[in-house]
Amino acid sequence: MITSLDPAWLAMAAVWVYWLGVLIMGIRARLQGVRSAGLIPSQTIERIMWLIWVPVIAGWIIFPWLTISRGESPWLMPQWALVGEVWLSLRWLAAAITWVCFGATVYCWRWMGRNWRVGVTEDDPTELITSGPFGRVRHPIYAISILMIWCTLLAAPSWPLLVSALLHTVLMNLKARNEERWMVNMHGETYIDYRRRTNRFIPAFR
Repeated sequence: MITSLDPAWLAMAAVWVYWLGVLIMGIRARLQGVRSAGLIPSQTIERIMWLIWVPVIAGWIIFPWLTISRGESPWLMPQWALVGEVWLSLRWLAAAITWVCFGATVYCWRWMGRNWRVGVTEDDPTELITSGPFGRVRHPIYAISILMIWCTLLAAPSWPLLVSALLHTVLMNLKARNEERWMVNMHGETYIDYRRRTNRFIPAFR
């Protein structure tokens, strides 16, 4: 049985705050005069990805709550997650990391400033940012998002959330690759050189 002190609550709260933050950033971008923050994709390939991604994100938001509130198949949390100090400690650690991920994401958002977008905006191109958290990772926000959903899964494990985590990871990789192709067209050799000295998701320390 899941109690009010279970780490699943902490992780779920981080996820809800995270996506509320995305919504606020989108509204803020429009108020700053950004024609499109990419919340509604303009590229065909991103529109296709969105058809899968929207349900995945909805699942990421809802599945932990179903695990906490319903506790029945397929949302039922495995027994190993409810017993044993080791697993409980790992779940608390994962839940804490979800909040670290949220804080790190806010830092990246602030570093991007007016260049923050959700998707590729061909009619409103952005500057190339290669400093701060983008100095060693080309897609720090995506990397953090992948880490965050897997930590959510560990804190509130269920089979549906596992499927969401797998799909989210695949889609993040596809989206990153698509954005990189677009950035090469936009920034040419400058981006190619930046891509050569950085990694996609894992920080480069060379």
